[in-house]
Amino acid sequence: MATRSQSSAREELLGMLIEDHKRMKKAHRDFEKLDPESDREARTAIVERTCAELEVHAQLEEELLYPAARTKVAEDNLIDEAEVEHQSAKQLIAQIKTMNPDDPKYSASFTVLCEYVKHHVREEEGELFPQLGRSRLDWIGMLETMVSRRRELMTEMGLLDESLVADAMEDLEKNVKTPAARRSGRAAGSTGNP
Repeated sequence: MATRSQSSAREELLGMLIEDHKRMKKAHRDFEKLDPESDREARTAIVERTCAELEVHAQLEEELLYPAARTKVAEDNLIDEAEVEHQSAKQLIAQIKTMNPDDPKYSASFTVLCEYVKHHVREEEGELFPQLGRSRLDWIGMLETMVSRRRELMTEMGLLDESLVADAMEDLEKNVKTPAARRSGRAAGSTGNP
């Protein structure tokens, strides 16, 4: 049975976070293309979904990635700045959630949030991820934990189709060695064949 290496787990974990970034950028582009009058419901759906996804993403980074990164990157200030940027983004999200989509500043608030997050993404992908990528973390363990935590958070926020989650978790369990399986040399869910 195939097992995931530390380097492939690192690439998958960072790739998952980068995909979140891409989804946010695409959501903003899609939002901008829609007419504020005739496409109000579609624009509102994009805002609500994007804010929820950003909350999940931020929580994953704050709970799992940033604490691990703080011990591994040379510049602690990168983590400090990222945490402050998250706090500011969460304040904007909270403000947007209280707004009526008819509010004249609703669209502007979402646009400011997206522009702010794009700045954060440039720093994360340009500085933090490259430094972190060179570090020696338990990437397999972090990926396993992050996928599980993402599932919990997305389920709590009503963002997941449970059948998709089951498929993703099955794939993860086939390819990630659990601590017990690592000790015995088997992948999770294996029948004993290395």
